[in-house]
Amino acid sequence: MCHNLHTMILPPFESDPNTGKFVIDPANGKLIPYEPDDQGLDELQRTWFFKVLTDICQTPVAKKIVNQNRNTMDTRQVWHELCEHYQNSMSSKMRSQELLRYAHTAQLANSNHRSSYQSWIANFTETIRQFQALQTDENKLSDQMCVDFLNNSMRGTTHLKGVLDTYYTARKAAGVPNPFDITFEEYVERLIQAAQPCDASLGQNRGRGSRRANFHSILDNESDEEEDSNDECDPRASFEVFQSDWDRKSKSGGRKERKKDDRFYKKPGTPTKQRAMIPMTKWNTLD
Repeated sequence: MCHNLHTMILPPFESDPNTGKFVIDPANGKLIPYEPDDQGLDELQRTWFFKVLTDICQTPVAKKIVNQNRNTMDTRQVWHELCEHYQNSMSSKMRSQELLRYAHTAQLANSNHRSSYQSWIANFTETIRQFQALQTDENKLSDQMCVDFLNNSMRGTTHLKGVLDTYYTARKAAGVPNPFDITFEEYVERLIQAAQPCDASLGQNRGRGSRRANFHSILDNESDEEEDSNDECDPRASFEVFQSDWDRKSKSGGRKERKKDDRFYKKPGTPTKQRAMIPMTKWNTLD
């Protein structure tokens, strides 16, 4: 099934390799259809890929194009019509402008990005990929422009802002021809390598906004808190789940009253943790 699967999105008609336009048969004046090498395999692959297109095409125009070719299941024709439509649609134009604006203005230091540096680099690379996919060959960004956009996003980030300059300086000092020549993929790889030690030292969880359940404990013999409870179980033998302060803001609004205990009352300027109490008898019934 996976043999030469890329042929499913080839042009539906024979095209001129020089001009890229479809070739017209001089005998009948019609376009010459694509002829696969293995008709049986091609039919199975078209049936499978047509089902994929039916599932993933959710916009009204895409559904219309798929339904129009339901009888023939010609996935090459469907793909050709989809590309032709979205390359000239207003929504694609607006989307490409949005992606280009992000690539031009986004900076890691000013983005309040709470995950790792490597995830930022990967997200930026995906933004460039999506922009390039919406463009024709003559409108695609060059490697140097992609490198400049990514390097601009590293301004203000101490451990990453000098990666490109260091690379240029080393090649210049070594007398390498074209010292400023670097592909976008190579620059991305160098940034990821430089970001790995920093991510390892800072950890993956940055900031108070992340959800965490780091540990749990069973209260045994002592408890320094007093709480009125109508539950028949002893709260000292309860399971405690510690949640972050971020979760407290969204779940504490339904409480009618709160005791001013140090561990349950948030004093101004001091972070607290919320404890969700579950009786031991109920905890033991959970799978």
